[in-house]
Amino acid sequence: MGSGDLNMKKSWHPQTLANQRRVAEEKRKADEETKRAAKIQKELREERQREEMDQLNASVTHKSINKLEWMYNAPSTGIPQTSEDMEEYLLGKRDALSLLKEKDSRGSEGLTRKPEERWKEGLFAFSNRDANSERDAIAKTMEDPLADIKRKQS
Repeated sequence: MGSGDLNMKKSWHPQTLANQRRVAEEKRKADEETKRAAKIQKELREERQREEMDQLNASVTHKSINKLEWMYNAPSTGIPQTSEDMEEYLLGKRDALSLLKEKDSRGSEGLTRKPEERWKEGLFAFSNRDANSERDAIAKTMEDPLADIKRKQS
């Protein structure tokens, strides 16, 4: 009769080479996962420490921490722009360079101001001028799913 272990020919036997490879691969994946989890925990600890330091600094210097406040405020520009200008820009009839040249030709007063103020008057302010307009507010309320649910309930 044949010599050897018949169990070695079974797919479930732990001493087969394929099963040993599979076990080694799973151990390697588990090690990588624990290393990744440890790295994420370390980053979270560092971020929390940074936030605590920022809060302490803010409490000492009395400055606000909210750095995203500028996203919700419409930028104030020194030069009034009409909705016709905006439409022409959005439709491609006027380019941004011509708008900037017109602004520069109106006067060189912009050179005496801070760079942040001059940047606010640039294309960002032009494209975001009516960010908090009445039309925008109406569109937001019409597209709000929670408001839609409340309208259907009442």
